[in-house]
Amino acid sequence: MAVPSGGPVTVHRGSFPTRHLIPEERILWEGRPSRIVYFVRSMLMFIFGLAFSALAWGLHRGDLHTDDPVTFVPLIVMLALMGLMVLLDRRWGIVETIAGLAVIGAVLAFDDITRWITLVPAVIGLAFFLFDYIVWSHTYFAISDRRIMTQYGIFNLMFVDTQIDRIQNVTVVQPLLERIFGYGDVMFATAGSMGGIRSDDPAEGMRKGGALVWENIPRPFEVRRIAEDIINRATAPPAYVAAPAYVPPVAAPASPPAPAAPISSFEAEERLTKLKELNERGLISDQEYAQKRKEILGQM
Repeated sequence: MAVPSGGPVTVHRGSFPTRHLIPEERILWEGRPSRIVYFVRSMLMFIFGLAFSALAWGLHRGDLHTDDPVTFVPLIVMLALMGLMVLLDRRWGIVETIAGLAVIGAVLAFDDITRWITLVPAVIGLAFFLFDYIVWSHTYFAISDRRIMTQYGIFNLMFVDTQIDRIQNVTVVQPLLERIFGYGDVMFATAGSMGGIRSDDPAEGMRKGGALVWENIPRPFEVRRIAEDIINRATAPPAYVAAPAYVPPVAAPASPPAPAAPISSFEAEERLTKLKELNERGLISDQEYAQKRKEILGQM
């Protein structure tokens, strides 16, 4: 069902994969998740990994003295950084923690260890940043004049589309921190089995059906307004055209009476005789007599 003319202005940056479009389908809005979510988190992971590597680079087993707690401060800071990296991202943080513990163990166990091994946490942090960038660049959200479309994944691609006329409502979830940075989650409830929206993982929500979840969308309320405008225009019933008011037919003017057929002199004489008898007997007035006599004479 195409959106009627006069709909929202097309916002097409050319990034959404055109292979997903069907003939004559138009993209009316498209976007990606907020850069803040992907790049700030991974950037912090890289910074923490770099700080860990810098501390590990200058750490030597002979510098630690049990009688001087200050010498253990760099080691304590390194352990704290590993904890922060786990909080930032569980999977990559655990990898960073394992690598960090291995670096600490190697530094403390061997005096002649090459210092380049201490850069492993920084390299992992950089890899995490690059991985998030690739994930972000392959995540697409789009609204066309016919469908709501979502694509996730790099190697394992997941593409989901839902016809506009199946969307029941559009919801925005924006906690305080997300409001400060200007992003939030936009959720499209559909007529699927879930009957609503309940999922912390957008991919899992799409597998279950019933909802499409766009996480970490910049300006989510603007996206919601555009989406509802497109949906309302596409699903609006045709305009009602009122039937014309009833106008009673106008009666045609009455045609004049057809002239009477001519009569013979004999018949005229007989009618005049009967008419005179009626007048003499008082059954008709003189005026009526004169009028009827004139009519009879006119028929001759």
